[in-house]
Amino acid sequence: MKRIQIPHTDLTVSPLGLGTGNYGAGISITDAARQMDKFLDAGGNLIDTAHVYNDWVPGPRGRSEIVIGDYIKKRGNRSRIVLSTKGAHPRLDTMHIPRCTPKDITQDITESLANLKMDTIDLYFLHRDDPNVPIADIAGCLENEVQKGRIRYYGCSNWTLKRMEEMAAHAREAGLTGFVVNQTMWSLADVTFDAVGDKTLVPFDRAMWDYHRDAGMAAMAYTSTAGGYFAKKAAGRDVSERQQRVYGNPANKVIERELARISNESGVPVLMLTLLYFAAQPFAAIPLTSFSNEEQLTETLAYLTEEYPTELVAALGAHKLFVTPAAP
Repeated sequence: MKRIQIPHTDLTVSPLGLGTGNYGAGISITDAARQMDKFLDAGGNLIDTAHVYNDWVPGPRGRSEIVIGDYIKKRGNRSRIVLSTKGAHPRLDTMHIPRCTPKDITQDITESLANLKMDTIDLYFLHRDDPNVPIADIAGCLENEVQKGRIRYYGCSNWTLKRMEEMAAHAREAGLTGFVVNQTMWSLADVTFDAVGDKTLVPFDRAMWDYHRDAGMAAMAYTSTAGGYFAKKAAGRDVSERQQRVYGNPANKVIERELARISNESGVPVLMLTLLYFAAQPFAAIPLTSFSNEEQLTETLAYLTEEYPTELVAALGAHKLFVTPAAP
């Protein structure tokens, strides 16, 4: 299995990351441990979580981090894992109030380390931004955390391209590494962003793709399969109303037809083709995928254990619009 080197770091990760958004709530502690075992045994090593995951369910905060921390402590397998988590997310009952000050970031890192029961986070993402906080203040806080050894590298999630460019400019001037990864709303499916309820999310658009290509910056996709949209369509299964609103646009009809043709000719399942789209990118691109059951996990882990030619999907990017307007 080919590993992916994240530029400007010494992190080498599997070409698929394990998403853990429902650990400790929708996914039981036992099932979460089974998923992580299977993922690691298949050759995966990148496990992604966030301080806010499952805060929408009554109970302790940071539940996904707690489940992962307990698992790693019990298994004693920290060395097998590249662990990424995210902080600086608004409180869920006040999403309109940003939390990306140095004080917020420091507090969230402290709480995440306690939840995870570890001394160092390999890759730390700022889950949201606050454009009113100077970039120099944010970078200074993160660099201080690196110097303390509490985080190794840092990235952004749901930041605008403008603010990403500001961070890159500041990093160059100050002689810093800056953001090494952008964790973003991205998949082979074009998104109708007008239909997305949470407007604090930032979709991966053509300009951002161009920036990653030109800068050679790594990207992780947190909506990598669009909730299995194309795979469900290929199997004749129903998609949810929300998926239809967000992905049921004319641009995806074209991609859907191309996927069906390629799958029929090659025998490669549509789900694998949607993941191979990331392997065909001109920069380091890692899809993150979560699983609600054992069948989904087993099917998707074939991406780690089987060899598929990226040439199959290399041309699919030509059909992408990335972000499309809502239907009139």
